[in-house]
Amino acid sequence: MSNYAPMPPAPEPMPGAPAQAPSTVRNAVFLMYVRAGLGVLGIIVTLATKSSLRNAIRDRHPEYDADKLDRLVNNAVTAGVIIGIVFLVIYVVLAVQVARGRNWARIVTWIISALGVIGLLGVFSESSGASKILGVLSGLLAVAIIVLLAMAPSNDYFAAGPRR
Repeated sequence: MSNYAPMPPAPEPMPGAPAQAPSTVRNAVFLMYVRAGLGVLGIIVTLATKSSLRNAIRDRHPEYDADKLDRLVNNAVTAGVIIGIVFLVIYVVLAVQVARGRNWARIVTWIISALGVIGLLGVFSESSGASKILGVLSGLLAVAIIVLLAMAPSNDYFAAGPRR
């Protein structure tokens, strides 16, 4: 027999609080998964447009030799893929936690989404057409996620405390 008392049960949501997430939270979580899916497409586009990136760098810097050009392109593609994977994992984890009513996840989602909106301003730089389309879609999704998570039903849901 143990000398320790049993663990107390997990806190229940406040009385009168919705047990199920409101549509604003459910829709935001759905859009978060869509945005993560766009991240997968972004990784594919990054890999598929490697030669376009190489040509753009070569046109801008004709003084670079083939070795330097290859290193720059490979480093850029590798960084893009790694950042894309990290973003994908973080966004899926955040979506799960937002659905469970974790307010910290909502706040982090707002921050990451706000950065996505700011990134929307730079999407028209020297990137491929597919990258531009994905960037615009991702930025618009970020705006929708921010708005949905800031609406009154969402606020009530997160104020009630986390769910399991």
